[in-house]
Amino acid sequence: MTMRLLTLLFVSLALALGPAQVPTLGQAQAAPAVPATAAVADSDAAADTAYAKLDPALRAVIQKFDAAQANVTALSARFVERKEIGLLKNTVVQEGQFYHSKPDKFLWEYTAPEPKMLLMNGKLLVAYYPEQKQAEEIQTRLSRRLVKYFGLGQVFADLQNYYSLSLAPEADLPGARAIIMTPTKKSLAKRLLEVRLWIDENLQQVSQLEYREQDGDRTLFTFTDIAVNPAIAADRYEIDLPTDVVVSNSFSGFFAEKAR
Repeated sequence: MTMRLLTLLFVSLALALGPAQVPTLGQAQAAPAVPATAAVADSDAAADTAYAKLDPALRAVIQKFDAAQANVTALSARFVERKEIGLLKNTVVQEGQFYHSKPDKFLWEYTAPEPKMLLMNGKLLVAYYPEQKQAEEIQTRLSRRLVKYFGLGQVFADLQNYYSLSLAPEADLPGARAIIMTPTKKSLAKRLLEVRLWIDENLQQVSQLEYREQDGDRTLFTFTDIAVNPAIAADRYEIDLPTDVVVSNSFSGFFAEKAR
């Protein structure tokens, strides 16, 4: 999967590790408009400068990955999430489908073992739990921030503001290179040990993503059936909530285990 699946770094880490970090419309300030051509040029120049300090092998992997994203406008993939929780003996396994359409539409649709959905459409963040007849909805500019990171193809340049990047010395996943991201901000390092991304060398997409927490919890996402620029209907990013669903204007965390 391409950089859009790095939404995990800003959604699962912002929400699962600390829901209070989600910026609402009242908290965030809109960025001034920048012409697209100028933004891309500035972005490329900034990325080249930032990558100059990286290990040459790591820099080559990232630049090749960035270049492959230039023509991506939409993505979809199957995913399996495996979470090892320190207090539980068994691994919690969930699966579903991921969708993204530029510039700001994202959907995580879990299908098993329990259906649930997380939608961002540029204005709203909606989490829907059908079996519990509950939903959470907030107005947020989070997806606009994601566009900043993902829309111009230089996400790793921005991530260096929060993480130290290194290349795993050995390919533990055949046909993929692993980038290790160690948090440098205290707010992240307090809970998060590291994040690992596996980039498929043929697809030039992220095929696995894992984050490890300081308390021993580990979450691994594996992506398959990756489709670049598939046809995704506009109504895919709409959720029609039944009338008996209780909607709260708050957010308790989605990728984390929701309190029952």
